[in-house]
Amino acid sequence: MTPVEVRILEALSAFRFLTVEQMQRLNVGQDRKHLGERLRALAGQGLIGVLAWGVYPGLGRLPRMYHLKAKGAQTLAAFLRIDVAEVPFVPGAPKFEMDHLHRRSTVDCHIALTLWAAQSGRKIEGFQAYYFQKPLRLRLNGTQTLAPDAVFDLSRADGSPVLTVLEVCMDRSGTDRSRIIRQMESHRIAMESGALAEALGIKRGNRLMAVFENRASLEAVRDRLRVQTAFSGFTKLFLFADLDAVRNDFGSAWEDLSGAAVSL
Repeated sequence: MTPVEVRILEALSAFRFLTVEQMQRLNVGQDRKHLGERLRALAGQGLIGVLAWGVYPGLGRLPRMYHLKAKGAQTLAAFLRIDVAEVPFVPGAPKFEMDHLHRRSTVDCHIALTLWAAQSGRKIEGFQAYYFQKPLRLRLNGTQTLAPDAVFDLSRADGSPVLTVLEVCMDRSGTDRSRIIRQMESHRIAMESGALAEALGIKRGNRLMAVFENRASLEAVRDRLRVQTAFSGFTKLFLFADLDAVRNDFGSAWEDLSGAAVSL
């Protein structure tokens, strides 16, 4: 395999779903034409899968997404001389047309987090996204459940870990804010009850990082939450950022429930 092909397989194993542009951001390869050639070659060998949606109303042509298949995991494991169990891949033939934008944005956040952590000397441990195998489902109030977009430990500057939940809130048209507010309420209940710690078998609380597709939705949701008495004790545990700011610099993108800037 060529160095670019190895980097493609490694990146797909780590992030599960990637577009060409996301691979460029991860420095898998910078030449778009060459990346395309290597992706076609890997797909032709059955090592990776390709997901295409064509033109989407109002958004134009959606970019293709690539994922690692079982044969690709076996090939990468053999090349790296490691056990194939150490190489995660996407089983079967995934189909998620309606989830394309949300999934791509969640991967964008994972990429931004990874790049920032590498630059700032922070550690990310146990990253688990909803599109990984066996995603977390938290039980709330007996029957209600909560499925976080991602869960991970992120180290502070002093090295201590912070259990963190990531939610990517898509609200392009500004019509879905009531659903997002209900979701934030579920996260507050989960924090109050220790549902995440119970699911993970640990004894630590967590914070929430909520990423919004646009700034107007962020401010509207936050304004609604911070006047609710139930959230008065959670000001420092609910962090907000817009997606563009996260993509630009994960570390400096965040504000708490009061609107104050947060240093990670």
